[in-house]
Amino acid sequence: MKKRALLKTLIASVMLFSLTACNDENTNGSSAKIVKVSSVVAATHPSTIALKEVFKPMIESKTNGKYQIDIYDSGQLGDEKQSFDYTRQGIIDMSVLGTVMWSEVPKMSVPDFPFLFRDIAHARKIYQGEVGQEIATSFEQSQPIKFLAWMPNGARVFSSSKILSSSDQFKGQKMRMPNNPIHVKVAELLGSNVAIMGLGEVFTALEQGVVDGQDNPLSTFVQQGFYSVNKNIYETNHMISSLELLANSKFWNDLTDEEKVIFNEAAKATSDKSWDLYQASIDADKKTLQEKGVTVVVPTDADKQLLIEKMQPLYAELYKKYDWAEALVNKVRNTQ
Repeated sequence: MKKRALLKTLIASVMLFSLTACNDENTNGSSAKIVKVSSVVAATHPSTIALKEVFKPMIESKTNGKYQIDIYDSGQLGDEKQSFDYTRQGIIDMSVLGTVMWSEVPKMSVPDFPFLFRDIAHARKIYQGEVGQEIATSFEQSQPIKFLAWMPNGARVFSSSKILSSSDQFKGQKMRMPNNPIHVKVAELLGSNVAIMGLGEVFTALEQGVVDGQDNPLSTFVQQGFYSVNKNIYETNHMISSLELLANSKFWNDLTDEEKVIFNEAAKATSDKSWDLYQASIDADKKTLQEKGVTVVVPTDADKQLLIEKMQPLYAELYKKYDWAEALVNKVRNTQ
């Protein structure tokens, strides 16, 4: 896996060098400004589809071809951390990635707060509303980046090769979690033993029995083929995580006021399209999983409440660590 990751990094570096060398000339030899957009998610992800079907044509049409939007999906230009760094440095003009910057921008950890949102519709309203803008403003105050839009990554669910249909069945199961202290704490509070590893290692770890289960959105579960090694899903939706559409500050400041309006309008339309596609994809993903022999269990109201109660020590830690956290959580939960 380490060799595979190194190879991917080398390929990304070569691509970036090539792209930087010919940044101001597109493949047709015209003088259109090439805008490189790195997306860390797959070509089939709702956010990538929205970029290609909405963002790209809107920008190119409304600027009369002044800008050519080139989208590189599936982490072709680097993983989340690399894409974030490349965007800050201006090597990449724009990127779509998750909350990898949470350690530098504390409010960007909010999407990882467990059981914060009631459902997908509630999460969308929060991200696209006042709270989302508050978090985005906090982000822009410390980073050389323009925050353009929130898009869905997905509602995270737990899966396992063992029976997993109630809150008390986590005990003793070994769960892979990403390298994020909030995610790790969630699994520990549920009674699981935690193994931290990157997404690229998960399938093999599940296949070989190194771990019993993991957590990810249903879409990731389908795209990564986890259904062949995990047949039980507990649809906790414990985190409804986000992706962010970001632009390098210098790139953004070099736009005219009229162009900024165009990019902002395209970003908003892209956000709307990505959420629409994501909400429509959930039932399709469930159908696919059921056809693959996967059992999907939805927690009862009583069990959901038990899951939430188990998270209280984590919230106590978050409130102690961040003086803004409790007020922001209350604002989210009080939003109808």
